[in-house]
Amino acid sequence: MPEPIKPSKLVRWDLPFAEARYPSVSLITEEGDSGVVVLVAPEGIDKYPKYLVHVQLVIALLYYEEAFAFDRGYRTLERTEDGLCAYQWMDSPWLQAYRDGKEIFEWESLSHYLLFGGDNIVEIVLSGELTVERIDSKMILETKHEI
Repeated sequence: MPEPIKPSKLVRWDLPFAEARYPSVSLITEEGDSGVVVLVAPEGIDKYPKYLVHVQLVIALLYYEEAFAFDRGYRTLERTEDGLCAYQWMDSPWLQAYRDGKEIFEWESLSHYLLFGGDNIVEIVLSGELTVERIDSKMILETKHEI
């Protein structure tokens, strides 16, 4: 019987803009909430379409400038596809650590996603699902903060 194929460590995160090269990536947070919105402009900050990635339950989040960023170890990981901006880190050390709290905090599932932008990198460990919204023209996004 053949051995099962081990999954690659970084696999394609199937988003409409996954193949974009160096998109503009920024982060919108709402205070007092565990959710965030990641704004992705695949063709550049002044061009449409843009996408809002709505994450409801963030367990851990890193958002940092891409230039001169410290090596988090994913740059040398095996990938199922090269040249993407959106990956899922299937066996990240963060996932392994947070699995111990899954039952205690009643997290549905855990996933670790990476967005490699031309300006910023976003890493999100989340529980449950997320949604992606396409924006085709200028709009106002309002956030509320409960204090």
